[in-house]
Amino acid sequence: MDNSLWDGVVCDSTDGALRAEAVRALRILRERGVMHAVASRGEFAWTVEQLRKHGLHDRFAVIEVGWGRKSAAITRIAETLGVSLDQVGYIDAEPLERSEVAHALPQVRCYAARHVDVLPALQEFRAPVGAVPPPTSPMGFAHIHAR
Repeated sequence: MDNSLWDGVVCDSTDGALRAEAVRALRILRERGVMHAVASRGEFAWTVEQLRKHGLHDRFAVIEVGWGRKSAAITRIAETLGVSLDQVGYIDAEPLERSEVAHALPQVRCYAARHVDVLPALQEFRAPVGAVPPPTSPMGFAHIHAR
């Protein structure tokens, strides 16, 4: 969520201003029936408090916050939602986190948070929910390394 949904690391008392492009993508994808979940590092209560503060808590079907591997959290989220891992897209600002998920769960599509504004334009987010997801976009947004 840090440097993905909001700027900075909120628990470090930085501004934590919402990233408008992330909120816009969240809204557009939600309108298309895409379910959203949180797989974040940190303290659960703190993260939920920040989501409520920004009026976003109800936009997430599942919230997984802790100190374990993101791939394990994503697996639990998929099981809770009853979706297969090949229907999951994962967004993170940190290349190391995306790499861990891509290595442990190669069927999960990984996206750099800095590209969140283009996600609604990608084919994999235009297909009806429940349809077989198309292959990774030819634009190459999966496994993009941060600057």
